[in-house]
Amino acid sequence: MSRTAFLRLEAFLSLALVGVSFAWAALRDLPLAAALVPTPGRVVAGGLAGALLWTTIPLLLRAPSMRRVWHEVLRPFAATLSTGDIAVIAALSGTTEELFFRGVLLPETGVVASSLCFGALHALTATYFAWATAVGAAMSALTLATGSLVAPIVAHATYNFGALLLLRRAAARPGAGETTATIASPHGIG
Repeated sequence: MSRTAFLRLEAFLSLALVGVSFAWAALRDLPLAAALVPTPGRVVAGGLAGALLWTTIPLLLRAPSMRRVWHEVLRPFAATLSTGDIAVIAALSGTTEELFFRGVLLPETGVVASSLCFGALHALTATYFAWATAVGAAMSALTLATGSLVAPIVAHATYNFGALLLLRRAAARPGAGETTATIASPHGIG
């Protein structure tokens, strides 16, 4: 898929997910808009949580299936992206996925079910499914601890932005071989 086609698909799916999230919230009387009020503490907590997620990537890259996805799919894809593209992808995916998974599914289905659904969305490999499910649970805990969606949105966007930048940098290195020391990987592209 071309860069332009991917960005259009990302925008379309993001708008659709926002629509579904707000429609669901309206039908079920969920306080979605109220959970989007930022405070400095929530923004900082989210930024720190997102940066902390980068440190888990070397563990992921120990799995051969994740190294294969890293080298054959994620790095080549990231190489096509500008910094602006990366910022848009990070902001859209972080915002829309957290609106849906933590803003709608979490209060409706609980931590376990919403985290499993989040993991399923990111199931590039079995390892990534397990990792994303654990991340979904952590994002749920962040939501519950802060009483807001701001911290998980910032965490998700921070993680995606940094991970995609690091992936792009790894792809740009001449003769880039094993990258198990590099701590980056997007959440499943999108």
